Amino acid sequence: QIYECADLVIHIPGNLGHDGVLYRLDYTPPHGHPAPNTTIASKDIKEVIKFSQALPGTNYYFWLYYSNSTHNTLTWTANFTTVPDPPSNLSVVVRSGKVATISWSPPTHGSYSSFKLRLTELSKTLNSSPKIFKDVSSPYTIDNLTPGATYQIYASTIFENKESVAYTTRNFTTKPNTPGKFIVWFRNETTLLVLWQPPYPPAIYTHYKASIHPPDALESELFVEKEGEPPGPAQAAFKSLVPGRAYNISVQTMSEDEVSAPTTAQYRTVPLRVSNVSIDKDSITSHSFTVRWQGPNGECEFDKYQLTLNNTTKKFPPITRPKTGPLVWEFKDFLEPGRTYTLLVKSVSGKVTSWPMTAEVTLTPLPVINLRARNDKTGNLYIDWDANPDSYQEDYIISYHEVESSTADSNTVRSNTTTLLLDGLLLPGRNYSVSVQAVSKKAESNGSHIYVLTRPSAPIIEDLRPLTDGLNISWKSDVNSRQDKYEVQWIRNDTKEKNEKTTHDSHIVLHNLYPGAGYIVKVFAISHNLPSEPHEHFQPVFPKPPTNLTIEKSTTNSIILQWQPPTDSVVSEYTVRYRTDSVRTWDKLPSITYNEAEISDMTPGELYTIQVNTVSYGLESSEPQQLNHTVRPNPVSNIAPLVDSNNVTLEWPRPEGRVERYVVSWKESSEDWGDSPNIRNVTQNQNDIGPVRTLVGNLMPGVEYTFNIRAISYDLESDDTTFTTRTMPLIQSEIIMVNNKSTDSISLKYTPTPQTLCKFDHYRFSLSEPNISDQEKAVNDTDRLVTFTNLVPGRLYNITMWTVSQNVTSQPVQRQD
Repeated sequence: QIYECADLVIHIPGNLGHDGVLYRLDYTPPHGHPAPNTTIASKDIKEVIKFSQALPGTNYYFWLYYSNSTHNTLTWTANFTTVPDPPSNLSVVVRSGKVATISWSPPTHGSYSSFKLRLTELSKTLNSSPKIFKDVSSPYTIDNLTPGATYQIYASTIFENKESVAYTTRNFTTKPNTPGKFIVWFRNETTLLVLWQPPYPPAIYTHYKASIHPPDALESELFVEKEGEPPGPAQAAFKSLVPGRAYNISVQTMSEDEVSAPTTAQYRTVPLRVSNVSIDKDSITSHSFTVRWQGPNGECEFDKYQLTLNNTTKKFPPITRPKTGPLVWEFKDFLEPGRTYTLLVKSVSGKVTSWPMTAEVTLTPLPVINLRARNDKTGNLYIDWDANPDSYQEDYIISYHEVESSTADSNTVRSNTTTLLLDGLLLPGRNYSVSVQAVSKKAESNGSHIYVLTRPSAPIIEDLRPLTDGLNISWKSDVNSRQDKYEVQWIRNDTKEKNEKTTHDSHIVLHNLYPGAGYIVKVFAISHNLPSEPHEHFQPVFPKPPTNLTIEKSTTNSIILQWQPPTDSVVSEYTVRYRTDSVRTWDKLPSITYNEAEISDMTPGELYTIQVNTVSYGLESSEPQQLNHTVRPNPVSNIAPLVDSNNVTLEWPRPEGRVERYVVSWKESSEDWGDSPNIRNVTQNQNDIGPVRTLVGNLMPGVEYTFNIRAISYDLESDDTTFTTRTMPLIQSEIIMVNNKSTDSISLKYTPTPQTLCKFDHYRFSLSEPNISDQEKAVNDTDRLVTFTNLVPGRLYNITMWTVSQNVTSQPVQRQD
């Protein structure tokens, strides 16, 4: 290679550029510019001679001669080594992720003594500082490289310790590390999703290349970018594959154009599942069954069929059937009656099975054994049976129907135990045929049979009425029960004497029973000679009533009763009840065992009805003894009179108890009661709880009257209440002022009040000053002048005048002066 720049500059100091002065340059090897033995005038070169076009990597020897008209002198000699050319044909062969071999050719011109390599990592990892390799020869192997990294290699030539100015360079990338283990993360009939781990150590790479063969997928080569630092697992999905086909999948890492060694594996897609799996129902027995199926619908590659049978207690080894054989199979070995089995039928490609088609079958259970009927201690009817020990069953179906009726009762029930209470299921009083079948899911065994007689229902005593010498009994039967007849038993409670009768009717009357005695009555229904449970009831006969009921003693609010007990009758106690005529609710004394009772706290004024009766076992006789008694009403008290001139208003609180009316009588106190006193009846509503008021009018003013009041209820009178009061006198006088020309006294005259209108004793005069004494004048005093002295001159006084009858004053008459 020839360079156009100067290789050498020869400096000639002191060159003056004289005419006639020449320089001659000679050198070897004879290759360069200017040519060897070139003569150059001094004036043309000034101070330097430029030598160029020298051979690279060559030792040159130079001679410079100075000549003029008199001399030809060697003035300078030297040798010079030129810079060598760089190597050529630089190439890199990547051996692995860590090793690469560098090759090159020496320069075509010039000499060389050695070569130098400089390696720079372009991926900028932690170990990215350049590396220098000196005195190397081609080929040269570099190791400890980073897998997947991109490098730049520089090659230069060394000659006589001079390095070529130019260099040869090339970029290369090492092989990245192989990806880690990968698996099929998901697969179905047309898709394989593979998942793999990144290489370890991860080194450097940018992509994954995932490929599949045969190339059936929509995209058979997928490029997946590396994600994360450090990178995590990656995945790729191949779609639209053939079901059941085997595929070779490889995954490689990529860095630039370099691809790692692949990680490969073979996986199969899931084959299509079989169709139309069915159990031949007619083939199901207690120990076998037959299954049929059809192959997959659609394009699919598979090798065989797999039949798997299992249940909750046992799993059977799979059975394989060729894809070309009959698609039917009978299971008949080691099956347990009554068990439910799940059958899975799959198509198989290699070791990959299709989604299963399932069928469930339950084998017929074996019939139950030892079917029997029994009654427990309380008379309940049961049937018992034993499960066949060689069979499995979940529960049992019990069917029954009536034998002797055209409209037979029939039904079916289920039970999960080997005992069934028939009471409540079977109608009473009938003959039934009962069948028991073992059941596992919907599979039923053959039936086991037994005949069962049911007891009739107990009749219900509907009415048990006591009579004076017996009992009237009627009952009813359950409409669903059948019976041929009834049996009635009665047992006297105290003597235990027992009697019985049979009847076809639903009622009976028992006579000649002992009065007051208690009897236990039992009624049985009988069907097929089986008696029902009895309906039992205790009932006494009416006792005889007491005799000679009388009131032995009475007070204001109580009475004592006495009576005689009956003869030839059982009596346990006596009951005494009473009520008033206004309140019809009976009050009852505590039970009494002797023939005397006291009723206390009776309400005054009330009319009582009193009953006394005998009791035997809580039953009273039908003819109680009865009498009536009226309690005397309470007298009136706390009378408050409101007095006026011609009338008196009387008010008193209502006495406790009942009062129908009050009789009020009055007279002047000076008169005798035998002189026909005035009388008035006063009534009040019984529900009124306020005070009683009455107005007595047409009285003489100023007269004292005597009043008598008594309360009456049911024509029975209370004690009398008597009191006196005086009416207010009248005043019809006028006050006439007399002018006596005095400054400290007042004089007045008055007109008399007629005594024919009112009775009073004297007149009373008063001034408004409290320290001035009142003055009085007798009713017959003819001097009608009244004078008040020692008064205050100029003061205005109120003058008041009354008539007075025994300290009862009239209304006042007033005057000012």
